[in-house]
Amino acid sequence: MRILAIETSCDETSIAVLESKNDGSFNLLSNIVSSQIKIHAPYGGVVPMLAKREHQRNLLPILKKSLQESKLLKISNFPASPAGGQFLISKQTSNSKTLNLKLKNLKTILDREPELLKKLLPFLKKYQKPNIDLIAVTNGPGLEPALWVGVNFAKALGYFWNLPVMPINHVEGHIIANWLPQPENKIPPTLPLKREELDSSPSFLKEGWGGFPSSVHFPAICLVVSGGHTQLVLMKKLGQYKILGETRDDAAGEAFDKLAKMLNLGYPGGPIISQIAAKLESKIRNSKSPPAPPKGGGLPPFREGWGGFSPIVKLPRPMLNTKDYDFSFSGLKTAALYFVKTLSPAQLKKLTPAICVEFQQAAIDVLVSKTIRAAKEFGARTILLSGGVAANDLLRETLKRTTYSLSEVEGSKINFSVPPKEFCTDNAAMIALTAAMKAVSLFIKGGLRGISKNEIPPRLLASLKLWRSGPFTKGGAKYNWQKIRVDSNLRLA
Repeated sequence: MRILAIETSCDETSIAVLESKNDGSFNLLSNIVSSQIKIHAPYGGVVPMLAKREHQRNLLPILKKSLQESKLLKISNFPASPAGGQFLISKQTSNSKTLNLKLKNLKTILDREPELLKKLLPFLKKYQKPNIDLIAVTNGPGLEPALWVGVNFAKALGYFWNLPVMPINHVEGHIIANWLPQPENKIPPTLPLKREELDSSPSFLKEGWGGFPSSVHFPAICLVVSGGHTQLVLMKKLGQYKILGETRDDAAGEAFDKLAKMLNLGYPGGPIISQIAAKLESKIRNSKSPPAPPKGGGLPPFREGWGGFSPIVKLPRPMLNTKDYDFSFSGLKTAALYFVKTLSPAQLKKLTPAICVEFQQAAIDVLVSKTIRAAKEFGARTILLSGGVAANDLLRETLKRTTYSLSEVEGSKINFSVPPKEFCTDNAAMIALTAAMKAVSLFIKGGLRGISKNEIPPRLLASLKLWRSGPFTKGGAKYNWQKIRVDSNLRLA
């Protein structure tokens, strides 16, 4: 079974092809990602209509490259018709009336994507229908103009190639990214472990389907944190989700971006702030005395006390001690803004690293604290971290070590999983894998047309029997391209 996945929820255009193999494993044939960072950087954030325009420009070249890498791009064997403007694509479109109808409907489907339509028609003329069984596309949550480009593109391909199109929840994709190959994770084999043994523990993520981490056991607590989402999710089984809490205002990644804009650091803010903070923390760890006050007066960046020194910058930990699992990062951002306004340009320049350290630590303190508290309350056997901000080194390390510490205190093994950094940010591989799991489940529940049972690995079938998917029609799933809609506020179900 081969799946073509499309992701356009924000400012990354991505297409992937994933294949399920007979031994129960997944083979990622391609995963092409085109970033728009340089385009949005001057604005300090993502401009939805610019993102839409770039998706329209990028989707077809990325599709071609993805199919090339997957060895699925083949020149059409059907010659052009004598009429010149008409062409034969496949057996299903072998007569001119059917072909003209298909072309007319394509124009209707891509009515709001004229540039995409202009590029797609020659592509369909030149190349055969690829050997894929299913198209998956992100239909929310995300930026609505960006989402529609991907969804309309998927509809057009699904209609023309006569393939089912499956809508995928973007947040669910981030969670399922933990099932993509992740060789860097280290799971402690037994408890208790000495602290010095943690870094040298071998990987216990045995290879299975899609690099399935055998150490992921349920129930699991999933922390999904990115530029658009901050959610704490209880996952009882594959596909069974309950949102325990989420941000009431800014997402964590959005707060990092706004701080970076405030400090004139550039976009995206998260990686820049993390790099600046890491440099200062490294300098402090290697120092035996606090830094000297700046020449000409002004505030020294640190005072004695914290790790040897205590930050002169002190920011709040919003909602750290509330009994719920919600987050708020607007107040943290505002506190940083008020502090910045008290500084002269010279002071701001010198204190920028300290501000980055404290802001990052404040956000991580709240994220980790609530995640660990949820793990205790719901008896989690695994803690999962995902989303763009999951690429933050300090967050990854802090949550991993805190999870291990909780295991020692509780006396029972609690595992930790986080995707490789390339799968933390938006990508189509996570969408493809989510679709693969759902497709197998739906076959079990009633059959997904066009997919043979012999193509479903028995081991995968056994692993996914309890998957709970979205609504499907009586007697089996029928993912008709006409029924797919965009929902910019789509919730985990």
